[in-house]
Order: sequence, then C-alpha cells, then structure tokens
Amino acid sequence: MAEQFYLAGDTETGGLTVDQDVLTIYLAIVDEDFKIREELDLKLKPDNRLPLADAGALKVNGIDLHKHLADPETITYSEAKKKIVAMTKKYLKKTGRYSNIRPLFYNAAFDIKFIQAHVLPFDEWDSLISYNVVDPKVIVNFLKDSGWLPPDLGTLISAVKYFGISMGTAHTAKADTLATIEVYKKIVELMASKKDGGSGQGVDLISLLESE
Repeated sequence: MAEQFYLAGDTETGGLTVDQDVLTIYLAIVDEDFKIREELDLKLKPDNRLPLADAGALKVNGIDLHKHLADPETITYSEAKKKIVAMTKKYLKKTGRYSNIRPLFYNAAFDIKFIQAHVLPFDEWDSLISYNVVDPKVIVNFLKDSGWLPPDLGTLISAVKYFGISMGTAHTAKADTLATIEVYKKIVELMASKKDGGSGQGVDLISLLESE
C-alpha cells in the first residue's frame, strides 16, 4: 500500500463568497505521524486584474492589500498552481483513480471552494487529491452531538483552547493550518485512548474528559 499523506491547508480570502479572491494559501504535505514533509506559504493575486476584497474580511485577516500587492513575494494564481501541483506530485501514488493524499482542512468546504475557484480547478484538484476529506470541524461537531465534547466548541480557536494547543496568530493561513493539524492529532489520540481503554502509552484522554 502506498504511503499515506494529508494535504493540510488553510486560506485567507477577500470575503465569504468566491466572487472575492483568495489572498493567501498555506499548504503542507503531512505524513501519518503528523510530521510536515514539505510546505508552501503563498501570497497571491489574480493574474490580470486587481484582487476583489471587502474591508470586513481584510480587517479579520489583517491583510493590507496595498502592501500585499507591492510585496515581491506575492505571486499570481497561475504561478501558485504550478507550485502546488509540483509539490503534490512528489508524494502522489494513485491506485487506479484513488489518491493517497487526503485533504485536511478545518471547515474544509470553504477553503477548497476558494482554491478550486481561483487556483487549482476541480478537475486538476481531483486528479491529485483524494475525495475523502478530513475536516476536524465536522468531527468536533459529531463529538459535541454525542456528548464527548462541550457544546460551546465549534470554531478552530475554541477547539485549540479546549485541547490546550499553543497557536500562532489566528486568521493567518499557516497558523490556522498548524492548529488544525494539532486539533486532528488530539482527536485521533482521544479515539485511540478509548479503543485501548486508556491502557496505551501517553495521556489517557478519556480519563481527562471524564474528570471534568
């Protein structure tokens, strides 16, 4: 069986709908031990026009659009696409049409929608990345519904606080991605703890939960 990877990522955008632009993307190839093998931290702009962004979104993500466009590290969507494809292909092993690289995003539908709309169209994304999306937000909501997690969890920041994860500046693509990886890792450990009855190595997270 081919070695399995995640494509972990996050975007910062100019708004909530895809008629606005994606301004930053962070993507990392992550192995099954949650180690980052390779990463891209991209500042983006459309190829032939100015980006569309609203003031409210820019206030949240802290992007100064004028500085963003003047930054020599800011690249076009087409340049970003080449970098993403090149990185992903280094790790891709397909069995038939099935990819060994699963996307790992918090609130995945939002970010993947923007990436496919502006940078890597669906057909090309689908040729590289598995359709089996790993979305810790969906898992957190399920665990809330089944009484494993407190009902006030939902956002990435709330999950980070609950699991005691240190986090960089929120609403930056890299910091949010690294936090997403850690949240998913904690969830996997939680389920492993249950499977092993708390007898495995490391912290017994079930006991921690039941003691609260």
